[in-house]
Amino acid sequence: MYERLIELLEMPSYTEWVRLLFVSTGLILCVVVGELIRKHFHWTAEVTRKFVHISVGIIIFFAPQLFHTALIPLGLAFIAVCSMAIAVRKGLLVGMHGTTRFSYGTMFYPLSFFILIILFWNKYPEIISLSMFGLAIGDATAAIVGESLRHPKIFYLTSDKKSIEGSMTMFIVSNIVLLCGMYFLGLFSKYTIGYLFITALCTSLITTIWEALSSKGFDNFTVPMSIAFALYYFLVPTPLQNIEQFQYGILLSLGIAFLSYYFRFLSISGSAATILLASTIFGIGGWKWTIPILVFFIFSSILSKIGKGKKQHIEHIFEKSSTRDWGQVAANGGIAGLIVLLQYFFQDFNFYPYYIGAIAAVTADTWGTEIGIWFQWKTVSISCLKIVEPGTNGGVSLIGFLGGVLGAFIVAISSVYWLESRLVLIAVYAGFFGSLVDSWLGGTLQATYRCTKCNKITERQIHCVAKTEFYKGIQWCNNDVVNWICAFSGAIFPFLYILVCY
Repeated sequence: MYERLIELLEMPSYTEWVRLLFVSTGLILCVVVGELIRKHFHWTAEVTRKFVHISVGIIIFFAPQLFHTALIPLGLAFIAVCSMAIAVRKGLLVGMHGTTRFSYGTMFYPLSFFILIILFWNKYPEIISLSMFGLAIGDATAAIVGESLRHPKIFYLTSDKKSIEGSMTMFIVSNIVLLCGMYFLGLFSKYTIGYLFITALCTSLITTIWEALSSKGFDNFTVPMSIAFALYYFLVPTPLQNIEQFQYGILLSLGIAFLSYYFRFLSISGSAATILLASTIFGIGGWKWTIPILVFFIFSSILSKIGKGKKQHIEHIFEKSSTRDWGQVAANGGIAGLIVLLQYFFQDFNFYPYYIGAIAAVTADTWGTEIGIWFQWKTVSISCLKIVEPGTNGGVSLIGFLGGVLGAFIVAISSVYWLESRLVLIAVYAGFFGSLVDSWLGGTLQATYRCTKCNKITERQIHCVAKTEFYKGIQWCNNDVVNWICAFSGAIFPFLYILVCY
């Protein structure tokens, strides 16, 4: 690590300082020209923003060829991040970031470049060039196409408006851009055309879904990072690299997403998030990592559907329905997905027990809630020890507790072939611990609201077609946040056990 840092901070040569002068001039000209076009030709800020977006991306594409050392690009990226953050807050340089919504997209753009330099500059600079080039051209053309059509087919996965035509453009253009970039960088001499075509195809699919799910300019971060990960997987051989398995993972995730949407287990946004999560988990880990999370997803979805009728009289409590959206998919499976990525990048360490602990926790929480509501046994608030209505945040019942333990046990059993026998019981404890943390947070910190019309307590900010008033908790701490913490608690429990007992 120390040697890597020294390499990144190596002093540039005289030639590189001269090149910096030309690059800086080019970057400034991009901004100035964008502003002049906006003011004198009365183009919208969105159009001139894309002009700057593309121009800067082309300059960045050549950065690894222009500079031998990373110090200059790192400095430029850092200055750009700070400058853009100030510009957005102060309303400056409208031609670069002026959109119809508040966005930190122009800050995420150089931030992505900064992170990619740290990760790949010394060994895999082509990944930096291709990732930023894919963002600059693919994302920009998708936005231009979507906004130029008179009647585009609009959809919403998150808060931002997207179009089917724009997403299709993103997918097609990303393929072309990546293949052209690979050819320019000489990758066609190292790999077969068919292999690079598959690489571009899989990468474009993943990054298109990330772009569709991203909002408020966050696609300027998710797009280059997803491209970089996919390219690293395909182009950098490791013991866990299995290209055929990754392709099957994408096909499996598409099938799961389609069936889940058909049976209303998932919304469209939930299906999109599932493609990303399932393709990553199966693509990297195979069945060893896939079976436990499939057990959680299938049985939990069935339980939610079976108990839907029992929940009708208390549906006003819950923020979301049993049809899971992207936020619920991320909250329940995000920690598991991150652990799989950690296993890929740090292969000498065994992360599997923590992965099972995370899934056991969200399973115990989900099963405990569904079974507790189904049987309607006496429910007690974990925070104040008072009897509450089943389904209330922080409420626990004996049958719900037993249901949660059963769910955690089934997840642990599904992994018994790959998990040490002495850790199977620990996984069950992890599930119980995580669900306990979830219940406590639900009863204390999770935001709840009071309906101004019917006076009921709910997780929803809109109730009885009216805005609710804040009742207690922390306003940003919704059910998804609590589920993230629940999963993390389940993952940390085996870590603490191994740390203390081994």
